[in-house]
Amino acid sequence: MDTGRAQRGTGITPEASERAHRQGCLCGLARATTEWVGALTRARASSPAGNPTNPQAPATGEMSLHGLLEGWAAEEGQGEHENRQEAVRRTRALCEEVVNVDQAPPLDLSSLSLTTLSAALPAGLRCLNIYNNQLTNLPDTLPTTLQSLDVSGNQLSALPVLPAGLRRLNVDDNQLDSLPDILPATLQELNACGNRLTSLPETLPAGIRQLDAGRNRLTTLPEALPSELNWLNISGNELTSLPNTLPAGLVTLYADHNELTSLPETLLTQLGSECTIDLDENPLPERVRTNLAAAMNVEGYAGPQVFFSMGGGAAESQARPLAVAVAAWLKDEPALVVAWQGFADEPGAQEYSRFLDRLQLPGTVNHGDAAFRQAVADGLRHATTRPRLREQYFQLAIGANETCEDRIILTWNSMQTARLNADVEDGAYDERLDELLQQGRVMFRLDALEGIAREKVRSLRFVDEIEVYLAYQVKLREPLQLRHIAPNMRFYAVAHVTEHDIAAAEILVRNLETTGFTDYLATRWQPWETVVNRIAPEAHAATQRRLADAMDGEFQGRLAQRLAEYQLTGDADAEREIGAQILKEITCEIKGTLTHQVLADRGLVL
Repeated sequence: MDTGRAQRGTGITPEASERAHRQGCLCGLARATTEWVGALTRARASSPAGNPTNPQAPATGEMSLHGLLEGWAAEEGQGEHENRQEAVRRTRALCEEVVNVDQAPPLDLSSLSLTTLSAALPAGLRCLNIYNNQLTNLPDTLPTTLQSLDVSGNQLSALPVLPAGLRRLNVDDNQLDSLPDILPATLQELNACGNRLTSLPETLPAGIRQLDAGRNRLTTLPEALPSELNWLNISGNELTSLPNTLPAGLVTLYADHNELTSLPETLLTQLGSECTIDLDENPLPERVRTNLAAAMNVEGYAGPQVFFSMGGGAAESQARPLAVAVAAWLKDEPALVVAWQGFADEPGAQEYSRFLDRLQLPGTVNHGDAAFRQAVADGLRHATTRPRLREQYFQLAIGANETCEDRIILTWNSMQTARLNADVEDGAYDERLDELLQQGRVMFRLDALEGIAREKVRSLRFVDEIEVYLAYQVKLREPLQLRHIAPNMRFYAVAHVTEHDIAAAEILVRNLETTGFTDYLATRWQPWETVVNRIAPEAHAATQRRLADAMDGEFQGRLAQRLAEYQLTGDADAEREIGAQILKEITCEIKGTLTHQVLADRGLVL
């Protein structure tokens, strides 16, 4: 069992799979907000007072840029779904709209299946988003004015020399074996999660405040981390130790799912009480765990809040061949079992084999439930012919076998949720939108329960968060119609979730659904965005154009008015906070209108 842990866990909730979709369109409101409002704030801060205009590029330069773009868009050998024409359209639109390059919004070339990026980029560009493409390399030279670059979700194996003024760099989910030895000195945020990094540059920029290097192959960290660092994620690596000295201002450290066998002697004294450290799922010796728990329970303790596993985890058994584990669930379907023999070398296959065997163990709480066993078998049938779904199953299984039975159950629930979302995205409900809406409500309820469970965990010091999350799901399975999840759990008694907590959660979820489901469906549930794009492509495209237009005049007008109302004109922090609210409002309004239109055209209402 776990003593509890900070709120970002591997394989804990459906958020693990959802992370892979965060770049979709404008559904990732937090990211879009940060980039847009940040760009706007920087532009205003850097514009000289009394000089509202800036010379535009010469017409010949503009013609040259457009000519290069057209040539790039017409190149042969493009990918089947590559949309370079849309990239050209977005780039031209940016060039035509911008009068002052210091106030240019981000250039968004995301999710276009691009295999290459044109070197012809607008002069003065400060923010470039090209996530969710198929890029294997970047141009050797990037705009020197660039301050923010997001290339996450591509296939990059190396990076070029980066602009000297870069402040934010996101290279999550690529194929990088290393980062440049010398990174821009101005860098403040570096996200390199989900690559193949075995080490980080020995000297990182001194001003970095946020560093995400989770899900890599790191075996060591630089002995001296940047002094300004306040957020560090190194979870899911192969680290056996931490640096003896950590930045004094560190507020959050995720070091879970590593191979840590020791901790710095001064860990609890060099960091303050505002710091949270997640050491869950590390093979810390019993003595270390016992001493850590004792030190934090001393009266007057003022050090960091540390979360770690109290138990040594489940014994790691030798995985049976994948097809053998599958055969135990598909006893009379030899053709399917044979097909699974071909998946044995896929990443996560061994972990998934163990996972299936753990579900199959006699005496487990759901073993005798016929409907549960049928659901497991159905999931295997679907995964046989759906590689992406199978990949999600395999990835979710990694780490699921390390602790108690309830982690297995919660992981299976996440797999069921992934399958439901995949069914929607693959078109299973295109002609049954009434049923699709019900599935969307189920996803909303699970999301709301996750937030409630997260708050509950914060009030409990030494409880396994797995039990808390699972308790809310299992106890509200029938009242909230969460019928795709497992019906039972093993350790409800130690979850510290009372019947009063359950009743209050049901009321809160229903109230939240009444007021928030429309916005959730329109802006936060990616499968619905996918369906609308497929069944109403013209209306969807028009909505995207309207959103892009609104990010100019309407956004700025509302922001100026709201700041004036609160007498906060010129306050950069207020611009970011209020700008985020306005961006969310505009997106909900525009996408909400599209959602209502699509449903009304098919005789449905929310």
